[in-house]
Amino acid sequence: MKIAVLLLVVSLSSLAADLKLKDYDWNMTDVLSKGYTKEALYTRMDRDFIKTGSSICSNRALMWAHNFKQNNRLDTAKIFLFYTKKKGDLSLKTWWYHVSPVINEGGKVWVMDAGFPGWITGPQTKEEWLYKFADSTYCKEINANETDLVELIFNGQVFPHDTAYGRHDCYYKIVPHTIWTPEVLAQNLLGVNSEGRPVRTERPEIEREELYQACLEATASKLGRVFGSSKKQCKEYAGI
Repeated sequence: MKIAVLLLVVSLSSLAADLKLKDYDWNMTDVLSKGYTKEALYTRMDRDFIKTGSSICSNRALMWAHNFKQNNRLDTAKIFLFYTKKKGDLSLKTWWYHVSPVINEGGKVWVMDAGFPGWITGPQTKEEWLYKFADSTYCKEINANETDLVELIFNGQVFPHDTAYGRHDCYYKIVPHTIWTPEVLAQNLLGVNSEGRPVRTERPEIEREELYQACLEATASKLGRVFGSSKKQCKEYAGI
């Protein structure tokens, strides 16, 4: 049986191909080319050091993306979901966005949201994930040239149902794994920050200071951070 599984992985890896992201000079590594499967990667995602019950999604996603790169040599991506007033299973929450890591297996995008044990138990297609969190698959992909939509991200609140592009229940954008928060996403696409000042748009690697901050917030409570909990571990983790 083990030999058969190994031969299957070798066979699949020979067909592997990287996937280029729309609007970015960024290729997602096909996990098959490294001998992995989406299921195996999902099972190994850290849920111990990273506190899934008390951390926010952008911090978890940055750390998991870093782990994929450091531990598995994978260039991955993230999917940012922006809500309108329509909500799905999370209707009692006040989220205006959600984000999760994304990988490429065999030229297909898979969402790796390990932040909800028991509710999400494995990799999901983009459509499955959008439906899970927005109760809809009628979501519009944000394009880099749709600057009016990108500028809405700076507002930090739910998107309107109706825009110049029609009526949609939600909006999303798949971005390189180096993007941390919605604000960083908007800055990256527009080339300016929320004050209109130019910023560097290319992000070939995760910013160490951002990774350090994400680590602090994802591995310790607010009270714990006051007393320096995880500070030493996060400095080592981020390499600073």
